[in-house]
Amino acid sequence: MLPLQRKKALLTFISEHGAATMKELSNHFGVSEMTIRRDLNVLEKEKHVLRSHGGVIFRDSFGGGEEPDLASKQATNQDVKDHLAAYAAERLVRDGDVLILENGTTVSRMVQYLGGYDQLTLLTNGMETLNRFRPLVSERNSIICCGGMLRDVSGTFVGPVAEEFFGRYHADTLFLSALGYVVKEGFTDPNLLDTQVKKAMIRSAKKVVMLLDSSKMGKRFFSTVAHLTDIDVFITDQGIRAEDKTFIEDSGIEVHII
Repeated sequence: MLPLQRKKALLTFISEHGAATMKELSNHFGVSEMTIRRDLNVLEKEKHVLRSHGGVIFRDSFGGGEEPDLASKQATNQDVKDHLAAYAAERLVRDGDVLILENGTTVSRMVQYLGGYDQLTLLTNGMETLNRFRPLVSERNSIICCGGMLRDVSGTFVGPVAEEFFGRYHADTLFLSALGYVVKEGFTDPNLLDTQVKKAMIRSAKKVVMLLDSSKMGKRFFSTVAHLTDIDVFITDQGIRAEDKTFIEDSGIEVHII
């Protein structure tokens, strides 16, 4: 492969995956890491990618759709989110569980309802979830947070380091959310880096629970987090349309309407 062809193929690979490690790129293209590093230096100067320690991130994946900041998301549908979070915490958590909680504003609210449990181990990539769980950390409960690059708008750690982190563990249950849902594309978010980490979380969990308030249904964003086939339980509120409820149930998903 000529250098120009390899550079184009590199950019295509990184754009499709959102991020990659030097070793992954070297193995995939069959060239040395030194060669990959030279190609990435060119792509970075052209502002296509952003280099990180041991890897690279597709620069355009910071965009890909209008993303509200964390404060705006927290202020939306607070009562509904509280009800969904309380229900999930009370019905789908057991003493001794290993849980993954991502940083969505519904999922992070679950933490305030976990105080009565013993021997929980919590894995997360989110600053909000981490801060909420911190008062519960003791001999009874523990938390492990991944490293990676911090996205300020979402308060999440993303990139290859974060993705590799979740590949090391086996969780009982993942509690997940998204900003949109439509039938064809499934559950979607605005940012590819965040969705790549969520996909790593899905692969690490025995059971996947999606918490989604009904106002997000019918909305579509840049990148797919999960399809219905990736989840086991769907928790939403009374605003869900009858046809959406029927379709999800017919897909074999356990549906809880709060």
